[in-house]
Amino acid sequence: MQIKRHIYLILLLVFCSCGYRFSDGEGLLSGKVHSISVRIFENKSRWSDLDFIITNDIIAKLRQSRSVNFVQKSLEYVLCGTIERVRVGTLSRSSDGTPQEKYVEIDLSVYITDQKGIKIWQTRVKDREAYFPNQNHELTLHAQKEAMARVSERLSDWVLNELGQGF
Repeated sequence: MQIKRHIYLILLLVFCSCGYRFSDGEGLLSGKVHSISVRIFENKSRWSDLDFIITNDIIAKLRQSRSVNFVQKSLEYVLCGTIERVRVGTLSRSSDGTPQEKYVEIDLSVYITDQKGIKIWQTRVKDREAYFPNQNHELTLHAQKEAMARVSERLSDWVLNELGQGF
């Protein structure tokens, strides 16, 4: 009986571990793009400074990368993006109708242009994060901004992984 369990476990591990590849042979940043600059994202939302937060998160991820050189002004490629929409909604309410849990959702479109301004890659992604509102409006805004920062970080990770950074 013990041997069967070990065989099932080995088979499970073999089938679950398939499909991962390291980025050195895959992805846009691993072969085609060697240097890139980032333009400040266009912000179509009403949330001021969110464009700087998202742009800075992406720049920080690029600086951590070893397969592409981040430069202030690239003659080769430019990563651009637009904050298409920021949505704030209620996930749950108390019996008196007061919001108990809310969320913020950010929708981005991201693209890379070459030196001629032609898009060579584009994607659209969104993510959401829950937060707990407070009776104090300032504390609620603080919780909301922290939720936006967490979403920005995850979106930055996703964009770089999509470009070939992760595995």
